[in-house]
Amino acid sequence: MSVTRFFVFVCSYCVIVVTLANLLFYLNYSALGYNYRQILIFILQSTDFMMLVGAIILLLLTVYVPSPSRPPSF
Repeated sequence: MSVTRFFVFVCSYCVIVVTLANLLFYLNYSALGYNYRQILIFILQSTDFMMLVGAIILLLLTVYVPSPSRPPSF
């Protein structure tokens, strides 16, 4: 695994952890009187959710797309 792939893997993993933590905090809105349908709609329309989806796709690409066995020579 190259250094670049490892760096992208770690960055995307960190984004996943941070955005999931933020999205879990939105569930506290139920204590303020919102029902879970309103909270779910709010979560799905938030920027954090889009970042989560993008980071998951990036993480899957870094793991499952094969890397070249040798770097190209110039």
